[in-house]
Amino acid sequence: MAYNSLLKLSLLALAFSHTCCYGYTELELLLKLKASLVGPRGTGLEDWKHSSSPTSHCSFVGVSCDVSSRVNSLNISLIPLFGSIPPEIGQFSQLQTLILTHSNLSGTLPPQVTNLTSLQVLNISNNNISGNFPTIMINKMTQLKVIDVFNNNFSGPLPKPLADLKLLKHLNLGGNYFSSNIPSTYSELQSLEYLGLNGNSLSGKLPSSLSQLLNLQYLYVGYFNIFEGGIPYEWGHLRSLRVFDAGSCGLSGTLPITLGHLRDLELLYLQHNNITGHIPAELGFLSNLVQLDLSHNSLRGKIPESFSQLMKLEIFSLFNNRFDGSVPDFISELPSLRKLLIWSNNFNCQLPENLGQNGKLEWVDVANNQINGSIPKQLCRGGKLQGLILFHNSFTGPIPADLGTCKSLVRVRLASNSLNGSIPRGIMNLPKANIIELNRNKLVGELPSVISGNSLETLDLSNNSISGRIPSSIQNLFRVQKLCLGSNKLTGKIPDELFSLKNITTIDLKENYLSGEIPVSVGDCTSLMSLDFSKNNLSGIIPHEISKLSILSSLNLSRNHLTGELPTEMQDMTSLISLDLSYNNLSGKIPSGGQFSFFKTDSFIGNPNLCSPSQSTCAATSVSSSVRRPSSYYCSRIALLLLSSNLLSIF
Repeated sequence: MAYNSLLKLSLLALAFSHTCCYGYTELELLLKLKASLVGPRGTGLEDWKHSSSPTSHCSFVGVSCDVSSRVNSLNISLIPLFGSIPPEIGQFSQLQTLILTHSNLSGTLPPQVTNLTSLQVLNISNNNISGNFPTIMINKMTQLKVIDVFNNNFSGPLPKPLADLKLLKHLNLGGNYFSSNIPSTYSELQSLEYLGLNGNSLSGKLPSSLSQLLNLQYLYVGYFNIFEGGIPYEWGHLRSLRVFDAGSCGLSGTLPITLGHLRDLELLYLQHNNITGHIPAELGFLSNLVQLDLSHNSLRGKIPESFSQLMKLEIFSLFNNRFDGSVPDFISELPSLRKLLIWSNNFNCQLPENLGQNGKLEWVDVANNQINGSIPKQLCRGGKLQGLILFHNSFTGPIPADLGTCKSLVRVRLASNSLNGSIPRGIMNLPKANIIELNRNKLVGELPSVISGNSLETLDLSNNSISGRIPSSIQNLFRVQKLCLGSNKLTGKIPDELFSLKNITTIDLKENYLSGEIPVSVGDCTSLMSLDFSKNNLSGIIPHEISKLSILSSLNLSRNHLTGELPTEMQDMTSLISLDLSYNNLSGKIPSGGQFSFFKTDSFIGNPNLCSPSQSTCAATSVSSSVRRPSSYYCSRIALLLLSSNLLSIF
């Protein structure tokens, strides 16, 4: 009898353990949760199905249970649910972890979540949840250690009651629309290790009281926030800080020397602000610094010599400031340096001769400075160099031959310098290079006979003194979109193979010594938007196939020796907005319809045998436009006429 009673009590206890408030079992609650989370466009949670087993719900995807089969963890991420969080979420009384991320959830965070008094982790980041953050929840949810609502649509002021969560270690409110100041009471979160307030609409001053967060390792306050003043001097007490990101948030003033106390700091991002003054030499004490970004400010002066101690520095970004002086030689001795980004400053002198000797260099961008001397020869020593951006400087000498074998290169931009010599062999055969710009230099020699850079999208060699012919291997650049060879000394014919490039949008061959006719294959290049053959020695007619270029917007064939009539089909080129056929030997009547009704006479000037569309007839000239008589012929004719006139006057 006693045994039967005990058995009944045990069965009753087991049944009760699977029953929540309002008589719902946890399985039924999960099914209600699914019905709300999976919206009309949503998919997922297919295995959340009704079952007679009292513990089946514990095997659902994303569900974990305790020993009593009570749900203590919901972890659902990267599933396109498109629904909302229902009020029933508050009935999982034993829930300790709630993670619903990257699932396109919308709606608001229901106030019933305050019933989750055992909750330690709340992560609903990367959704579309909106409304004010329910501060009422804070009073009961004292066990919270993680709150992450990053990248949602929450608004209103930052919730001040969060300061009461004494166990909180991770607080990420970034990527929302929170406004107002940062509450100074957040300094009471003494266990806090991560504070993310970036990407909101915060204002006011950065509170100096946050310096009391002695366990803080990650601090993000930048992007879309607009603060007054600068970085508090007191923040130098955050000795545990490893990441400090205050980029693009309106900071002004100078860099406090106390930042040099943050000896554990690995990442320092202060870019896109209004910071002025010099870089404090004390920043050279940050021996663990891996990435430093001070770009887009108004900093001036020189790179401190103390930076020679930054042995772990990998990314050094100072671009778009007012720095001057030389790039110190010790930069080439930093053993971990991968990226040197110092463009748009006033640096002068030469780059360190041994730059790249560490074998780790991936990106060098020193464009828009006043740097002179030769290009360092060891830049690609480790075979990792991807970007070499040196344009708008005063570099001299030849391009290092080793760059022609640097197969890791993606961008080579050396324009607007005084580089001389020939183009290194292999530089147009680099397998990964998508941009090669060597224009506006003093390069000589011929184009390589073999061109095979099948990743190349932009090739600009214009404004040099390159001679010889355009090789037929140009057809191997099948990804090229922009080809600029203008203002050189190229000779010979335009190769048919050039127009087999199906992706090309711009061809610029102006101001060369090219001869022969325009190939009829030009009509095959239907992706062309701009074509410039001006100032060459081209002859023959304008092929009517050119009218097939249906998206061509700019055509310049001026200052050549072209003859014949204009193809009437050209008037149907509805995309053509710029046309220059001036100073040729064209004849016949200018078409009057279509696009030609918009072109001014400047487009046709210098063609004496071209007739206006308004002329009823177009008289042929007595002297063939294709056969020019020497000037001595006209001089002798004039002399005979004058002599005849004088003889008549005697009689």
